[in-house]
Amino acid sequence: MIKFFSQKLDILYSSRREIAKENSRNRNREILSSHPLLADMIKEKKATELELARKKARREPLEEIENSLADINGKIAEYIKNNSLNFATKYACSVCKDEGYLDGQPCQCLLDEYNSLLRQYASVSALPSTTFEDITSSNTDNEEHSAINKLFSIMKNKVCDNFQKCKWTNFIFSGASITEKTSLSAAVANALLNKNISVFYVTSFELINVFLDKHTNKQTAMSKMFEYVNNCEMLIIDNLGFEPIYKNVTLEYLFSTLEKRLADKKKTMICSKLDAQSLINRYGESFLKFTDKKYSLSVMF
Repeated sequence: MIKFFSQKLDILYSSRREIAKENSRNRNREILSSHPLLADMIKEKKATELELARKKARREPLEEIENSLADINGKIAEYIKNNSLNFATKYACSVCKDEGYLDGQPCQCLLDEYNSLLRQYASVSALPSTTFEDITSSNTDNEEHSAINKLFSIMKNKVCDNFQKCKWTNFIFSGASITEKTSLSAAVANALLNKNISVFYVTSFELINVFLDKHTNKQTAMSKMFEYVNNCEMLIIDNLGFEPIYKNVTLEYLFSTLEKRLADKKKTMICSKLDAQSLINRYGESFLKFTDKKYSLSVMF
């Protein structure tokens, strides 16, 4: 799990524990008000425990007071059992007791909350629900479809199913002839989200609006996504090449983002209808760095 959501999850689980404890205190007070005999026994127990602490401090004999404490504890336990009373705190998750972890490992409830946050941050607009099963083409006779199917297989099996071990950092898919690039982008996003891998799926137009709002210090929902652009494990930029070119924003922010993500070994997937030469004409030869075969899977259709 990435640190981006740590504070949100800490606050959520801290709040859950406090709510559970406060509800427990209120419920226990109601029980004791309905069982005055038990309330008196508990008062007696507390007084006995206090006296025991004093005797220990004065190093006095403890046998008699310890026997008294054991006796009152027995009476309390018997009363609770006979009246079927339950003083246990009721947590939202009975497994981890709202700690989020169990034996040092994330509880399923924490993983579910984490996935919910991932999906909230996965896109600016609604993320298409496309999966690999939806887009697999049966037309293997056509050479282009054969190549497309091969690419889909690579992205599913070598990238999504083996994300942490995948050797590539960048994925550049360009060319006007392939119509399934957007579907592929969505399928990759959904496959990774299902594995609790953080994804930000965004069109190039939406991404530039994130950069523009950040650059002009606008406190908008778009500007607040800027940090996630750099922190998510997979950034997917769809339809690159049709966004507006703003001075000191489009190229500068795009390249600095790609540079930072590459340095941090965070994966970035770019889909464009432009061919390789058109991409170079638009973004300059510096763009070629991100297609280096050492760390990139680049395919042009």
